[in-house]
Amino acid sequence: MDGLLLDGVRDNSPAATAGVKAGDKVVKLAGHDIRNVMDYTFVLGEMKAGEEYEIVVLRGTERLTLKIVPVKR
Repeated sequence: MDGLLLDGVRDNSPAATAGVKAGDKVVKLAGHDIRNVMDYTFVLGEMKAGEEYEIVVLRGTERLTLKIVPVKR
């Protein structure tokens, strides 16, 4: 199974606000399949601050679709 396993999520980050947790595996972000860290980094770079996107994570046996809103760095 491809995806990016998250070993941590910063407090008060857009991911934390969206409900993403450490141990989740990101499999889709903003409509793009995520197979590895390069996919993830590329899609993050394409996302616009303040716009809402879907992030799909696997948590145990559950597949969760959450809403994430990136912020300006």
